[in-house]
Amino acid sequence: MSFALKYAPKTLDDVVIGSQTLKNRLSDYINDRDLKPLILHGGVGTGKTTIANLLPDAIEGKKAEVTRLKAVEFNSINDVMQAFGDQTMFYQVFTINDQKRNYIISNEINFTPKAAIAFRDVIDDMIGHTQFIFTTNYIDQVDIALRDRSNCLAVPPVTAKDWLFRAQWILQQEGIALPDDQLLKVLTTQLQVSSSNRKLLERLEDFVRSVRNPPSNPGGIIEVAPTPEPINPLMAA
Repeated sequence: MSFALKYAPKTLDDVVIGSQTLKNRLSDYINDRDLKPLILHGGVGTGKTTIANLLPDAIEGKKAEVTRLKAVEFNSINDVMQAFGDQTMFYQVFTINDQKRNYIISNEINFTPKAAIAFRDVIDDMIGHTQFIFTTNYIDQVDIALRDRSNCLAVPPVTAKDWLFRAQWILQQEGIALPDDQLLKVLTTQLQVSSSNRKLLERLEDFVRSVRNPPSNPGGIIEVAPTPEPINPLMAA
């Protein structure tokens, strides 16, 4: 199993977040101090989708039921109304399974202009009981009125120091010990190439593989050089 799957965060506390501002704002949602729609934006692989998927569980204190949207499928007002027309009243009054809130998550919310107008009305009708969580790599392309209704939180790339504790834990699970300064070099080198958390996990996986199967021993088998037989002095004439 790849490290990206094996060590994928199970809870929001497992996610490597370097920004204290982002941590504080997420805490506001978890502690019911903020109910506005949330737009998480930033570069590829910084953890936006992971945070979006795990935030409802953190708010509920248990596994939450969520509805997932694909904004690319909403091209017109009719598309939006077909998706929400029968549910808006329910979401105004009830929550699923006695949850604190209902949850709707959507990645890359690049609605067409007409669909965006209809979706604004949906949000206004459902915001009392429904937590909307959106993610995007391109915040400037998101409908300006939707941005105005939402908290737009940047998810910046993390640093090697941010990753150190989690990376050491992963290596410990793999039975490998490495001093912090050496591991920081591995993490720093990778983050200079790509800020993606996925790529960093791939680098850790490659590192573990190289430790277990060094180039001089590609098969991972410990080879013992044969011991020469002792020379019998009586036979050495």
